[in-house]
Amino acid sequence: MNRIAVCLFGVLTALGATHAVSAEYPAKSIRLVVPFAAGGGTDLLARLVAPRLGEAVGQQVVVDNRGGAGSVIGTQIVAGAAPDGYTLGFLDTAFAINPAIAASLPYNSEKDFAILNIVGTSPTVLVVHSSVPAKTLNELIALAKNNPGKLTYGSAGQNSAGHLTGEMFKAAAGIDVTHVPFKGAGAAITDLLGGHIDITYATPGSITPHVQAGTLRPLAITGSKRSPTLPTVPTFESLGLASVNPGSFRFLAGPAAMPRAVQDRLLAAMEKLARMPDLATRMAEFGYDPTFIGPPGSRDYVFAEMRKWRKVMQESAVKVN
Repeated sequence: MNRIAVCLFGVLTALGATHAVSAEYPAKSIRLVVPFAAGGGTDLLARLVAPRLGEAVGQQVVVDNRGGAGSVIGTQIVAGAAPDGYTLGFLDTAFAINPAIAASLPYNSEKDFAILNIVGTSPTVLVVHSSVPAKTLNELIALAKNNPGKLTYGSAGQNSAGHLTGEMFKAAAGIDVTHVPFKGAGAAITDLLGGHIDITYATPGSITPHVQAGTLRPLAITGSKRSPTLPTVPTFESLGLASVNPGSFRFLAGPAAMPRAVQDRLLAAMEKLARMPDLATRMAEFGYDPTFIGPPGSRDYVFAEMRKWRKVMQESAVKVN
């Protein structure tokens, strides 16, 4: 067999194998990596999406929480997974923030991922423990100014959206509050509920039950309008702190080399999710705006967020250690 025939045979064999894998995909359960500990906003949305995605593709989708390093650990798992569609990532704003802050990352944010679908966007709420003697944001600012460095705020990890929101608030208000990173927003909320930290930043749905129970007190929310989930909570913008407005989004991704047919199967399933009224209702209850955008729009969205965060970090007074 001459060299051309050998090469052609190799190409046809590879194509045949890819077609066979793609044709039967998925033949087993799918792992959905959430790069944060359980209980936070990204985890809550992933657990809304996973069973419905499983129903749409005909196999179970299992959430796998791999928190740490501001989402880098879980995100690296997705980048390094076999590109067969059986390991996906449910990623969020931290994916766009990390390249703007980290000296280096164990993956290439622009080349190592197939960005499949933006799923939802949400505001971020500043919430305090009920024991904190501040009923309004201005009272919290005054408290922090009278006690520099003594108040603490928890986030989903170094460089997470909550971390950056906290630093934006500190810069805008001219206060000193100590950052305490966790492996996910859920862990930060748990410590806030226990009174071990004073403040955290979270999605509306992840803290609403605790607000209703009187354990936590929301003081301000990002975005240009109030959230239907927490309608009495004013925006940072309305309180004179318009620069505290990072935005937050979640999206589905996989390793870059996933076969086109596998990606198309997943995208067809996500289109079904986008038409599920019960999912839209549940997302709204958790404070999410359903924002299903397929590729290439999702790639454009994520890359635009990456450029935005680079600019924010270059031009703002926010300093991150």
